[in-house]
Amino acid sequence: MSQTKNTLHSATIYQALYLTNLLLLPGVSFLLLLWLFSKNRHQKDWHRIHLYRALQFSILAGILLVLIPVLVVYGGNTFEASVMVMLVYFVTMHALLVLLGMLNISRAMAKKLPIY
Repeated sequence: MSQTKNTLHSATIYQALYLTNLLLLPGVSFLLLLWLFSKNRHQKDWHRIHLYRALQFSILAGILLVLIPVLVVYGGNTFEASVMVMLVYFVTMHALLVLLGMLNISRAMAKKLPIY
């Protein structure tokens, strides 16, 4: 019974770690999500899909929120304009990724597949 209860909440934990990666503990949550991926990647059913999506979104968030703003700042002609564009981009993309994570955690709580 405890194994069934544990697997029922695992999808919610995966999505919560994704949100924690964006909002609270950026590096630690990602490493914990990687550890859970290496431990539970052979899990069956819809839990595995939530695990894969949470990890994919975490990697995508790292690219969209770290790599692209650095390229914008160092690739722009004027520093001030590049910083302004980077800030607007970062705030917009961060809000989008958080809202997507909130949608996926609500779907995990409802025992449905994540929206990609």
